[in-house]
Amino acid sequence: MGTLVSDTFLRSLTDATEMGFILLDGDGRTTLWNAWLVEASGIAAAEALGRTIPDIFPPLADGRVAEAIGQALNNGLSAMLSSSLNRTLFPLTRNGSRPDRREAMHQIVVIKPLDTGGRHTCLIQIFDVTSMASREALLRQQARTMEALAENYRLSELHNRAIVDNTADAIVTFGEDGAIGTYNPSAERIFGYAPPEIVGKPVTLLIPELTEPASFLDHRTEVTGVRKIRARFPLELSLASMELGGQRLFVAIGHDITLRKANEAELRNQKEWLTTLINAMPDLICFKDGKGRWLVANQFYLDLVGLSGVDYVGRTGQELARLSHNFQEFLTTAKETDERAWKDGKPLSYEKAMETPTRGTKVFDMLKIPLFKSDGSRRGLVLVGRDVTERKLAAARIQHLAHHDSLTDLPNRVLFQERLRQSLAQAKRSGWKLALMFLDLDKFKDINDTLGHHVGDLLLRAVAKRLTRCVRETDTVARLGGDEFAVILTNLDDLEGASRVAESIIAGINDPFGLDEHEVRTSTSIGITLYPDDASDADQLLKNADLAMFRSKAEGRNNYHFYVAQMDAEVRARKIIEHDLRQALGTDQLELHYQPLIEMTTRRIVGCEALLRWNHPTRGWVPPGEFIPIIERSDLIGPLGSWILHRACLQGREWLKDGLEPLKIAVNLSPAQFKQTQSVMTMVADILDQTGLPPDQLQLEITEGIAMQNVDATIEVLQGLRAMGVVISIDDFGTGYSSLNYLKRFPVDKLKIDRSFVVDIGLHPDNAAVVEAIVNLGHSLGTRVNVEGIETQEQLDFLEAHNVDEAQGFYFSKAVPADLFADLVRTKSPWPR
Repeated sequence: MGTLVSDTFLRSLTDATEMGFILLDGDGRTTLWNAWLVEASGIAAAEALGRTIPDIFPPLADGRVAEAIGQALNNGLSAMLSSSLNRTLFPLTRNGSRPDRREAMHQIVVIKPLDTGGRHTCLIQIFDVTSMASREALLRQQARTMEALAENYRLSELHNRAIVDNTADAIVTFGEDGAIGTYNPSAERIFGYAPPEIVGKPVTLLIPELTEPASFLDHRTEVTGVRKIRARFPLELSLASMELGGQRLFVAIGHDITLRKANEAELRNQKEWLTTLINAMPDLICFKDGKGRWLVANQFYLDLVGLSGVDYVGRTGQELARLSHNFQEFLTTAKETDERAWKDGKPLSYEKAMETPTRGTKVFDMLKIPLFKSDGSRRGLVLVGRDVTERKLAAARIQHLAHHDSLTDLPNRVLFQERLRQSLAQAKRSGWKLALMFLDLDKFKDINDTLGHHVGDLLLRAVAKRLTRCVRETDTVARLGGDEFAVILTNLDDLEGASRVAESIIAGINDPFGLDEHEVRTSTSIGITLYPDDASDADQLLKNADLAMFRSKAEGRNNYHFYVAQMDAEVRARKIIEHDLRQALGTDQLELHYQPLIEMTTRRIVGCEALLRWNHPTRGWVPPGEFIPIIERSDLIGPLGSWILHRACLQGREWLKDGLEPLKIAVNLSPAQFKQTQSVMTMVADILDQTGLPPDQLQLEITEGIAMQNVDATIEVLQGLRAMGVVISIDDFGTGYSSLNYLKRFPVDKLKIDRSFVVDIGLHPDNAAVVEAIVNLGHSLGTRVNVEGIETQEQLDFLEAHNVDEAQGFYFSKAVPADLFADLVRTKSPWPR
């Protein structure tokens, strides 16, 4: 290149031009920096020469200019850049409308590679296209300069055409009459016309809005383009004009923004979907920026805190609190947990209570998820708050049911024992006396048998209310089970205080009860023991009160007795019963009766529960409540439990021989039996082997309380029994709370819901909810669900509607001897509806 024109001549020539010239050597260093650039940039030529463009203009190091220079030097590619499409070009200025003020220059930059002996150098031309007059002068100067330098730098119209032809945008020129003059390949691709088809035609065929081009000059505008196939599409238009040969020429640069518009539409759709989704969720949802300012909140949140219709975007919780009338504390305290989540760098979960004017106290399970940028700075925060008010109330209800009797709502045995321990500890500290009472309703069984269990349950509720009225708020009244109650009297001076309460209770219970159109009369027998006079520990006090109560019953009922040492005679009386039971064992005094188990879907009798009955030679039929507790507290439980199981299995085998279909026989295991883990498994295996009853026809039942005494031992025994093929059932299910946490670990086939939850389903909604929850729980664990104590059609209909598997109770039949049970199977299976 130096052989064609001397450096002095080249500098003089380029300094005379009205455009910027930069010549770069093969290393990208400046070898030519003309006077125009000195004026426009304020950088002297001596300062620029020998430096790269990024050295001169650091902001251009990562921009399009640096990239285009690299392409020219390395790959021999030309480029034309326009500040109308990318305003980050050379930081140049020009004289403005006022002589003392300069303005930023809009430019067209042409970058061309030059081949100098096999190595590329680069020529950069910068055109000032700021105004129409400057643009026209620039074009004239460009034409003269291009003509003067054509031979030296082999720059021709072909280079410009290559640039125009290779741009991704449509470039169309047209005159004042609207006739199209030139039409680059990108325009051909975008509009679909070949040049011969469109050159000379009105530009409005392509862009209908260009009927008045002047209104589109020197700014970007979104217009509508029309393709050859008449399809319309969005087009971003930049329009400039110039004088060429005395004629005004318009240059239109069009960028097809179809894809961008589609993406924008998709983003709008996604935003609408997101908005619809979060607004449909009954949770608090809020997105915040790194400074805690609200960006998005769902309608549920806005409605709840009184911000519906408020412009919340960009405001902090403290600012929004001033616009909310009732939730200032809820909104302002959120900043503390926001900061904690960001500080910890992990999701933060906590509960937050909110007092609402119309909905009461609401409790939310709050989760805050902090978001961070790649450099570790805060990007934002996501808040999700789930309303757990009902769950908390349900948990409280379950907790209450776990410690209270479902029928009377009095403390149950578990809570009673805890209260007794606490009261004893308080009495030891204070020095006051404490009285423990045991109460038993007299002849309660007769009321159940004559008037039905429904009236019996109504009586128990009424008795509970009267007992509560007879004591102070600091005292405790509990139902221990059946018709047994207990009272703890605290802070007593002497036994007279206990006497007065006992007399008040006896008088209150003696008053007639109006129950379900019946006038019911009953009385109570009370046993009383004192701390520290009689004993100092809970177990001995319980034993003493029990003995004192039996003394009251033995002496005619409707009375109370304090514990005295002579009550050992009562123990001897129990020994008599125990003696008679030993005599009865192995005789026909003891026999098993069987209560049918009805399958709800088919109404077929699919099994029975074996229940022990005692026909005493002189007393006749002894109520099970009188002798079963004695059996369980004596060494009779071993041989008698083995006898019951053997007799039940033998009876099942006899029924099979008599042609009855296979039936499951349920036998209860007592707590004493169950504690002997290995012996109970050996006993069951031996009896099944001796009687020949198929193991899957034997159903062994343990109470929920037994199961929870030693969870690990329970699991071991149940696994061993189930491995034999025996069916395992949990009896009285629902009377213990903690078992819900362990039930999934127990190898159980059936749950039997305690009758206390069934007797008043129509009257006590909590009981119906518990039954429904247990049925759903049992089925979710793959177990069958049995309900005992069915006495009415209403109870049966409810249980059938809730998919209970089996039922038993007086509605179908009481427990009957073996031959009568066989007749029931033959004549009433399926049971008549």
